[in-house]
Amino acid sequence: MNDLQELTARLRVDLKAAMRGRCLAEVKVLRGLIAAIDDAQAVPVGSLHETYVVRAFGDPSVEVPRRDLGAEDLRRLLESESTAYLAAAEEYRAAGHHDRAVELTAAAEIVGGYLDGLVAAGE
Repeated sequence: MNDLQELTARLRVDLKAAMRGRCLAEVKVLRGLIAAIDDAQAVPVGSLHETYVVRAFGDPSVEVPRRDLGAEDLRRLLESESTAYLAAAEEYRAAGHHDRAVELTAAAEIVGGYLDGLVAAGE
């Protein structure tokens, strides 16, 4: 199994556990990470959306393989997500919303745990 498969499998297992444990903040972060990985795997379509052609259900001509993300791509993605949470936390803190800043900092720590695991696995 490659890094991408391992990380997404771990995220999905952890998401199920967080949902069972009713850890809503963790569920939100994990869903966001899964969505970010899905978005990063999307293949650019270029001008393919210029004309719309109706296709039969299951027509394989519209299927394209997703991009394979390497360990470095995943590391950059997780760092970006963590940085975004920390930047938002700082903005909320500056605006006097300390409770929301604490939530966002905790979200960054959750992402950091996956980043640490990815870095440790790559060594």
